[in-house]
Amino acid sequence: MIISTNWLADYVQLPGTVDDLVERLLMSGLNHESTTSVGDDTAVEIEVTSNRPDCLGHVGVAREAAVLFGRPLHVPDPRPLEAGGDAARSIAVEIHSPEICPCYVARVIRGVRVGPSPHWLVDRLATVGIASVNNVVDVTNYVMLESGQPLHAFDLAKIRGGRIVVRRAVDGEAFTAINHKTYALTERMCVIADAEGPVALAGVMGGAETEITVATTDVLLESAQFAPLPVRAAARGLVLASGSSYRFERGPDPAMVEWSSRRAAALILEIAGGTLEHGRSVAGELACAPAMIPLAAERVGEILGIDVADARQRQILTALGFVEEPGKAPHDHRWRAPTWRRDCWREIDLVEEIARIEGYGRVPEDATIPARSSELSSRERTVRRAGEVLVGAGLCEAMTRSVVTESLAAMPSPWGETEPLTISPPLVRGADRLRRSLLPSLLEARGGNVAVGVADADLFEIARAYIARPGSQSAPASPVAEPLLLTVVVGGDFASIKGVAEAVFAGLGVSGDAGGSAGAGLRLRYRPLDLEPFVRGRAAEVMLEQAGRPAERVAVMGEVSAAAIDRFGLAGPVVAAELRLDRLEFAIATELSLVKPSDFPAVQRDVNLVVDEAVAWGDVEDAIRLTAGDLLETCRLVQVWQDADRLGAGRKSFVVALTLRSGSGTLSGEEAGRVVDAVVAECGRRVAAVLRG
Repeated sequence: MIISTNWLADYVQLPGTVDDLVERLLMSGLNHESTTSVGDDTAVEIEVTSNRPDCLGHVGVAREAAVLFGRPLHVPDPRPLEAGGDAARSIAVEIHSPEICPCYVARVIRGVRVGPSPHWLVDRLATVGIASVNNVVDVTNYVMLESGQPLHAFDLAKIRGGRIVVRRAVDGEAFTAINHKTYALTERMCVIADAEGPVALAGVMGGAETEITVATTDVLLESAQFAPLPVRAAARGLVLASGSSYRFERGPDPAMVEWSSRRAAALILEIAGGTLEHGRSVAGELACAPAMIPLAAERVGEILGIDVADARQRQILTALGFVEEPGKAPHDHRWRAPTWRRDCWREIDLVEEIARIEGYGRVPEDATIPARSSELSSRERTVRRAGEVLVGAGLCEAMTRSVVTESLAAMPSPWGETEPLTISPPLVRGADRLRRSLLPSLLEARGGNVAVGVADADLFEIARAYIARPGSQSAPASPVAEPLLLTVVVGGDFASIKGVAEAVFAGLGVSGDAGGSAGAGLRLRYRPLDLEPFVRGRAAEVMLEQAGRPAERVAVMGEVSAAAIDRFGLAGPVVAAELRLDRLEFAIATELSLVKPSDFPAVQRDVNLVVDEAVAWGDVEDAIRLTAGDLLETCRLVQVWQDADRLGAGRKSFVVALTLRSGSGTLSGEEAGRVVDAVVAECGRRVAAVLRG
């Protein structure tokens, strides 16, 4: 952003030298890029971060200077004279895509004289690097650089049908911009259209057919609010960036939509003449919901290590545009953020505002700052615990891209069957799909390690995937689900990956037994799974069952198929698992309990159960755990044996090793026998198991 010091001085009294101004702006967060003399003016280029679109206009920078130097801010209150006609009758405005354009304001000025701009306007624009076009277009550029709110002027006589429609473009629809190049649009883009077709690409650039020329006499003045993402997609998709798109991508101050319209109308009347019709043609409502932010006065000192008086805190925040609403306690306050500061919504944001205005130089380097304990969220606890378990097991954490190639995106996702979301233009060459699973990327990462001689790279990653939700009337507001996944790729067999997954479950406090440590009615159930890239018959899904809720898939695991091993260049047997941490975070035990091991000896018993071939081990294990209860220390499947001659056709044998231990005394052989008898009986009742003689 280039600012003119002469222009800035219209709103606030500046310090004696430009260096003083630059230094204070720099220390408050507006980094200095360059200072250049332009005639009798000075152009100062500053770096404006993406969270401060209010400083993409001279008024916003002047507001910062006014607060920094303790001087009043003078912003004009434009009141253009309306002298005939009715704007609402001259032009009708309709919004068909309110999610892209919440509000559109149009004013009509008739009888203008388009020509060269006055010298003061030409000079102001030249200082900031903008060439003069004509007096009407120059005014729209001037007001954009003044307020940060882009505007556009149409030749009203060339608007067909007497109406403006804000809508999505039709796929393949042609649009000729004011640079006289024609572009093919997509339905992701938004256009300003008349009765016959597009006359502007919303938030990006106007059209050649309706541009202001010397023959123009009637002007339609547009000021609107556009959503950042569609503007960004259109500008980048067509490689058609502009000063308007740069600002709309960052979200201008909604309050400036009306102010800028009045300001531009007043300036056009002043330098181009004409008559402003009464009223305006408006569609929609501004989308603006400023945050209410609590702030305890003592928190500033606790965080910064310096004493900033309560009165000084209030003075700074009020000058920055925050509005105070007293809290319950005398020194507790609630502050309503101004419309131009949508990046402020937490207490720490207010502390930062006070710090940068008071001056970071006041913060001592060696001050002792009292610590205040903070409580981790359920998401943070889940991620931290899972990571600690895997690092403790010797795995290395990986970081892969959210965008993947078409071939990786084609691998089925355990979390949704919708097609991968496509990014246009690609953020990475050749990778234009958002991943639906971390597994393909992590297999590729392990293959890359193999290629450089690291054959045993055991990896894990915790990150989000992106799943398009199927469209329906009852669908959530967001069209994309972003599950938080934990993916593991290691060498070994199915037992290895099942052990890793169970270690993570245990670390989270989610046990595999009924009524596990996270609360009554909780159970993890393993079921067979047939899903690429796992070997059929050597993979499983894990379902989380809770009382009163439908079962949810929370993990998949299995041995990686030979085809996938060959595709990714892997070495030796490889197994993988993927867990849905976002489904586990609300089921985990908040506080893990420490249990003193029993001082009494364990009793070992082996049980050989014969069941039908279709019976799953998980069902047998459930029956054993439910029956043995607290006396069961471990339950381990030792062997699965099939022999049609000895067991019968369609039958198999589970050899199970049980460890029984009491916390209150030594188990006798008779007591252990009663537990085993009860286990066998319950397995017989549930899955028709019989004890092999």
